[in-house]
Amino acid sequence: MVMRRGRQLYGKKYDEALKLHSEGKSINDIAQQLDISYSAAYHWIKGLRKPELGNINEFEKFLQKKGPMPVIEVEKSFPKHNELFLMSNKRGMTIKRRILKRRFAGYATWYYLEGQETALEKRLQELFDKVKDVRERLKDEMFK
Repeated sequence: MVMRRGRQLYGKKYDEALKLHSEGKSINDIAQQLDISYSAAYHWIKGLRKPELGNINEFEKFLQKKGPMPVIEVEKSFPKHNELFLMSNKRGMTIKRRILKRRFAGYATWYYLEGQETALEKRLQELFDKVKDVRERLKDEMFK
């Protein structure tokens, strides 16, 4: 059974189709090269239709722009972040997720892209340092 790739894939191939057309490729060649239907290539080249980016691509762009983000920040723009993550995984996209212990609440789940692992570790270390600092201040206040 072939997995439906969805409009997220088409949104990425649109610019490539226009580029190939400007290089003189035929619609049939473009469709075959990009592994899309002739109808989709025809409509794009003739300017009759432009594919929507889709929420997964918007989520990916969000992470590219902002870097690794905790759920508490992600859900403001993407309330169905878990669905988007699961769909992106099925379609072989680069969105990743890291889950910490539940005690971190809205900071327990982080989304990031392949290649952002170093930035994720840095942000997590900042989080851990803040938590440690708050705990120490609370201890100091309790024993005054």
